[in-house]
Amino acid sequence: MATRAEWADRVERWERSGLSAEKFARREGYKPKQLYWWRWKLRADRPSHPSPSSLTEAPRFLPVHVVTDASAVAPEPIEIALPNGRVVRVWPGFDPATLERVLALAAEETPC
Repeated sequence: MATRAEWADRVERWERSGLSAEKFARREGYKPKQLYWWRWKLRADRPSHPSPSSLTEAPRFLPVHVVTDASAVAPEPIEIALPNGRVVRVWPGFDPATLERVLALAAEETPC
């Protein structure tokens, strides 16, 4: 019988594979229902607000280009990619308090 850690690895490999549960399970020799159930179970047991130390991916820094005459450039939004896959776009002139509330909501694992 597979352990919780083994199922966590299987679910992670399935999600990275891009295959349907049916194809992946058939290839690996177990039932698609098992994948769906373990994905649900593993997500349900996760803390709702992961601590910074529990994040598996290190933060990435992006290149910055400094423009001396900002008025000559059309304003572009800043994109903030969250660990759960959601992306928040912030246009110039945003309200910092509102952004803080939006980021807190977007970081949650529950559907928007």
